[in-house]
Amino acid sequence: MILSRIAESMFWIGRYVERAEDTARLLQTHLRLLVEDSSTEVQASANLLALMSVDGVEEPTHADLLRLLAYDRREPSSIFSCWAAARDNARRAREVIPLDLWECINTTWHQLPSGGFGVARANGFLNWARERSALFTGIARSTMVRDDGWQFLSLGRCLEQADMTSRLVASASVSGGASQWPSVLRGCGGHDAFLRTYRGVHDDVSAAQFLILDARFPRSIMHGLNAAADCLAKLAVDDQTGGRASQARRQLGQLRARLEFADMHDLVDRLDEEMGAVQDVTAAVTELVTLQYFAAEDQHAWVTEGTR
Repeated sequence: MILSRIAESMFWIGRYVERAEDTARLLQTHLRLLVEDSSTEVQASANLLALMSVDGVEEPTHADLLRLLAYDRREPSSIFSCWAAARDNARRAREVIPLDLWECINTTWHQLPSGGFGVARANGFLNWARERSALFTGIARSTMVRDDGWQFLSLGRCLEQADMTSRLVASASVSGGASQWPSVLRGCGGHDAFLRTYRGVHDDVSAAQFLILDARFPRSIMHGLNAAADCLAKLAVDDQTGGRASQARRQLGQLRARLEFADMHDLVDRLDEEMGAVQDVTAAVTELVTLQYFAAEDQHAWVTEGTR
């Protein structure tokens, strides 16, 4: 087992980079929906901020969303803050991170916008943010040894991906109706894959089933939960206590069974509740992993509030 401080840093690097990408996806989905219907700007913006557990803003606009979720240095949920936190953790784990991976993180941080920008520039920035996360993932997969450090990095990414996909899926509910699902599918990068899988048939149940249950699609909730459980199983090979790591795997297994055997029509009717359950479990698993493997507690407050 690697040092706890290194393990913790690797775990949070994975979470922060994934969070930056998925926040960009959420913002792009939201902005795309508002282009189609600008009459709901304030309510839709408030719903998105609520999904991201950001409060304290009355009657938010496009500009408020971009400030809070894209470039605000003081907002922990922003893309800027995610990359800054990933860089801080990468510095602490510099001894085990490949040079190419460190340069990717460091370069991204240096290229982040130093000030605000308007809606007209938003799409370009969000595409860039997604590309930088994709570059990070590609470098990590091609240069990292599959040791415990890799497992912690992957575990963090998988938990964050499941959490954030649940928020994207929930955004279809708060935005209203089956007409929102094509934008949500595009936000997850799964629109073309969905059309091939379901032969072009568009309805809310099939779209929800694809994003929640289809483990073949790498951004689905089920894929993230399965991959997280696999990482925990590999990390717990030498763990004779069974303790919190086993509890974490049990919670993931219970959630997978709950989703897999649910009636899809009922699940769609209770989408907010079910996606909230996904977020609760990922937060609980994060807390158990923290208590089991990490000595430091400086980020523990984030865990107990759903990593927000």
